[in-house]
Amino acid sequence: MKKTLSRLALCGLLLASFLFHVPRAAAYEAGQPCQIDLTELIHNEDYRRYVQMMVDYYLRNDASIQQTLEDGYSAVFLFEGCSDNMDDPALSDLTYYRVSAVCLAVRLDAQGEPYLSYFNDACSTLPDRPLEYGAWYLEDVGAVGPATICDGTYELFSVRHGGAYEALNVRTSEEDDTIPAVYMTPEGYVTARANSINIHTRTVNHTIQGAMWSAGCILIGDGEFWKFTELMESTYYAVYDSFRAGSRVGTLTVNRQYLKEEMYTLYENNDAVDMLLADSRRILPQTYLTQCADSVSFEQSVSLWTVKDVELMSLPCSNATDARSVALAAVPKGEELEVTGSIRNVRNNLWYAVNWNGQRCYVFSGNVEEPDWLSRVLRRIFL
Repeated sequence: MKKTLSRLALCGLLLASFLFHVPRAAAYEAGQPCQIDLTELIHNEDYRRYVQMMVDYYLRNDASIQQTLEDGYSAVFLFEGCSDNMDDPALSDLTYYRVSAVCLAVRLDAQGEPYLSYFNDACSTLPDRPLEYGAWYLEDVGAVGPATICDGTYELFSVRHGGAYEALNVRTSEEDDTIPAVYMTPEGYVTARANSINIHTRTVNHTIQGAMWSAGCILIGDGEFWKFTELMESTYYAVYDSFRAGSRVGTLTVNRQYLKEEMYTLYENNDAVDMLLADSRRILPQTYLTQCADSVSFEQSVSLWTVKDVELMSLPCSNATDARSVALAAVPKGEELEVTGSIRNVRNNLWYAVNWNGQRCYVFSGNVEEPDWLSRVLRRIFL
């Protein structure tokens, strides 16, 4: 019996020693690409691709978001126009409904890896009836419509909305509880700082006509309080045991670029909408492509081979020159690529457009070559 126990103890020690020396996977580090899987949550492929691409961009490039995650808090995102509700003709009517935004919260797990802690697809960052002048009064301006906060990344703190239930307060910093906003006026619009902007749930369902849902605050859910409670659980109560107003919660990023055309109609003033979307428009990957030159699409694709191990990028630049460019695939030296076009980036470097498993990628021209006739023959024989 003693021998058996001794052997079991020895086996346990050996196993513990082995596990202790097993190399652990490297934890996520700020600046690395991050792909949040939203396949089961956003069914429209275009909406889903945009949200995933922009979350990756913000997590890799926004220092305040990176620090927030490292400190154990949440990074909350709201993307207008990216809810599957936009595919419903009734729910996409912004003059009546406000359920076109998706809200997601990202945290780091115990291993330091980003994960999705919250998702809701019936949200809104737009105030009800923005042209209803008299909802607010600004000194030296007079009666204006409700405040529409500008796109951007802000700080989140706890608050009691209207002195009643728990909510999240949006502010520039702990010391500054205001954020930039646009107010519509009969003559056009004005910009000013807005305060008392909170994230909360609707007190009534969005189908009740005549009800004022929001005069500037961000709404989560379509009237069911438990949907907002889940956001509080995944952000505030993931850090604190009991509620106390004024506690840091994380960051909030608002991006409405995908809803631009609908907002032009709703606000009846393109300049005002452009002001609202200035931050999100600035970071769009498509913006980079419009700055490139000599874009050519080949009538027939050509085959080029890599001269070294290379990464295929999402834009015609490396993430060292423009952090919005993401590595989509790693290919070894000698790999054949189907090249469909060429483009010169903002630094006048020639890149090739590549079709890789049905996905459009880019490779630097100096990393590929067209082999001579002998190399082609040898490739056909031995590859």
